[in-house]
Amino acid sequence: MKWKIYRIVCILQMLASSIFAIIALIDFLRHANVGDFMRFVLFTSMFLLTILATNILNTNYPDVPVTGRQKTNFNRLFLLNFLFLVFLFGIIFADYRQLAALAELLARPILKLPIELFGSLIINLAILAFQLYILYGLYELRRELYFNFRRKEFEFERGQAL
Repeated sequence: MKWKIYRIVCILQMLASSIFAIIALIDFLRHANVGDFMRFVLFTSMFLLTILATNILNTNYPDVPVTGRQKTNFNRLFLLNFLFLVFLFGIIFADYRQLAALAELLARPILKLPIELFGSLIINLAILAFQLYILYGLYELRRELYFNFRRKEFEFERGQAL
């Protein structure tokens, strides 16, 4: 059951990160801003990690360990995504600062602002939660694949046990 939920979260994350990557690319092409380029790289990396996660789940589960080129790609994307989480936190803090400045301009508490203004912040928080869940799920998946492979009883071992 947990891997079905994991697949659903991966699909939702693929949709969200691809949409935000396209938006960031369009903004970069319009304004040639380094921040927009970093957002494009961030969301593209998240998209690639979710593709890798679903690929590992589909091809390796329940007992084929991650090896070779797949392992190299996994390790690189896994580490890069920890770095990009910092940028995602930066985007969230920037959204919050914009809301705080708007609340100050309107002389209202931030929680009294219309809910429509919180859209970007809420979506970015959801993307952050999904990404943390995917990173944790990838760690658990690799661990489970390794342990299942180690416990797997091979045919030649069955004959020796008798």
